[in-house]
Formats: sequence, C-alpha cells, structure tokens
Amino acid sequence: MTHPYRDGRLLVVSPDTVAPRRCVICNTDCCAFPAVRRISTLSAWYPLFASAGWNAHCADDLPIHIPFSICLRHRLEQYARLSLILGFSASNILLFTMFGAGIHVPRAIDFLVGAAPLPLMATFWMVQPTLRPRRVHGGLAWFSGCGSEFLDSLPELSDAIAVNDEPRRTLERLAA
Repeated sequence: MTHPYRDGRLLVVSPDTVAPRRCVICNTDCCAFPAVRRISTLSAWYPLFASAGWNAHCADDLPIHIPFSICLRHRLEQYARLSLILGFSASNILLFTMFGAGIHVPRAIDFLVGAAPLPLMATFWMVQPTLRPRRVHGGLAWFSGCGSEFLDSLPELSDAIAVNDEPRRTLERLAA
C-alpha cells in the first residue's frame, strides 16, 4: 500500500506509504521539509509497530519515524505551544527557587508559587502530537489528528479494497 487511505475519520498508512505533500490538517500544498511522527522505543505503541514490521528498515532498538507534511502556519502554532511550555517551566523553576532559597518576597510571589504549576499542567494537557496512533494491525496503522479537508481528499479504505487486492488481503488477515 503506497498511498494513504482514510477509514472514517482516521488516516490509514503502511510502512511503504508515501505521504502526499499536503498539510495533514488544512490540506494546503507544502513545500517545506516534512514533519516526522516519532514512535519512541519507550512508547507503549512501539511493540505494536515493531510486530507489524514498521521497524524492518532499522535496528530493533531505534525509534520508528513516520513522515508527514504540515504547513508553515500549523508548524508555527506547534512551536508557539512548545514555547509556552518552556516559558511556564522556566517560571516554575524560578518561583520555586526563590521560595526554597528563602528570599524575602511579597505575598504575591507566595501565591504564584502555589498557582504556577496550574498553567503548565493545562498547557501539557492541551498539547498533543499532530498524528496520534489509534490502532496497529496487519502492517497497517490508523492515526487520528488529521483535518477533515485532508481526509476528504484521500480515498476510502473500503473503496481501495474493491479495486486492489493488497488491502483486501490485509483486511482478510485482520479478520482471521
């Protein structure tokens, strides 16, 4: 399977899939370097990807890289979220250091020390990777996180099964 497919609101890819040069969120043409979804060896998803043959091109102890395209606007949004996390982390470290060192500070700083972790936790909770694995089976992987415009431009997996034998054989293996 060299082309990506959709299965409802999920993106379906295989290790041989070549990602289109369009943003996976807004479906605009991208000429920038592709982004990569990295499945770490420490991830709970790694054994599933490894058993499905996704790491056949590299050693078993290396992470799996899944390339996709993302436009400049959405990449900058991701960088802005990461900079928020770094800013909140730095402010937490500064406030806790001041508090722990016993530096005489106004009461407002005491309040900020207690409240500073809240925006950091909220930011961590809101920030998610663009592509999130949902299922891995039979050499195929299903991902969520793609925009509806991008998914609507892809053929449905069930339509590909009617035309091509390769996805049909894969789904027959899934059923078995």
